[in-house]
Amino acid sequence: MKNNTSLLMHLLFAVIVIVELLGRLLDNIQMEYFVKPLIMIWIAVYFMLFAKKTAFTIPVLLAFFFSWMGDNLLMLSGKNELFFFAGVGGFFCAQVAYIYTFSKFSETGGKGYLQKNPWLSVFFLAYVAGILVLLFPGLEGMMKPIITIYALSLILMSMMALNRSGRVGAMSFKLVFIGSLLFLLSDSMIAFNKFHSEIPLAGFLIMVTYISAQYMIMRGLILEK
Repeated sequence: MKNNTSLLMHLLFAVIVIVELLGRLLDNIQMEYFVKPLIMIWIAVYFMLFAKKTAFTIPVLLAFFFSWMGDNLLMLSGKNELFFFAGVGGFFCAQVAYIYTFSKFSETGGKGYLQKNPWLSVFFLAYVAGILVLLFPGLEGMMKPIITIYALSLILMSMMALNRSGRVGAMSFKLVFIGSLLFLLSDSMIAFNKFHSEIPLAGFLIMVTYISAQYMIMRGLILEK
């Protein structure tokens, strides 16, 4: 029964994703208005149906909810710049919820991979420093602290995803960590495209990596026992 439910839900998800990506390729915002809000709703519903662990349901659903808010607000940013700020705020809250989930919950307890190998933090911090160096000349006023704080929250989310190694099953770790890297890539492209240089097919590439990121994180968390 669960296999049939999963298959039907994935068929629905495929339709949502295809319409969303076609909207990006065709630069048709009307198509996005219809399907983009459904992405995180689908992910939240699938998670609730198939998650093995109930202890972290609330923080995970909060991460999905704030991501949903961020999606909708950024979709409207072309009408008013305030929607962009609000969207970044939504995703900041989502990152905080993910950071809490990745660091608080485990299967085995004990120290994680990053705690045992703190020197690896240098690579994450170097990446975020490099991005900020590229972006700062194009940022004005309040955008500098806003983007800096969000970038730090995003990199910390990925660091906490890495730290799950050794604390959860191998497949759960791999899916969440790869998802966190795709999230980092997606948001890096948003920032680079908006504040530095235009990226060809930016909208399409951003959504491909973003949808993959959220999906993989969700699937990885479902596997956590």
